[in-house]
Amino acid sequence: MAPVRGNSQNTIHEAMLQAYVLIKAEPTRVQDLIKEMPGMELDGSVIKQVHAVTGRFDLIAFVESPDLQSLGN
Repeated sequence: MAPVRGNSQNTIHEAMLQAYVLIKAEPTRVQDLIKEMPGMELDGSVIKQVHAVTGRFDLIAFVESPDLQSLGN
């Protein structure tokens, strides 16, 4: 991914991909996972937010990742 120039300080940083990830979980673990998952990191991806949802999935997580490969892990 191409570097992105920052605002007033003209710093350069890598752009992060942002994605929503749908998660199935044990019903008894949903509330615990909402508290435990934000801040978790894996291969450069960071879970920023987690919320409960209804339907086929139990949770939705907002994740930032440096690239698609890291996001897939």
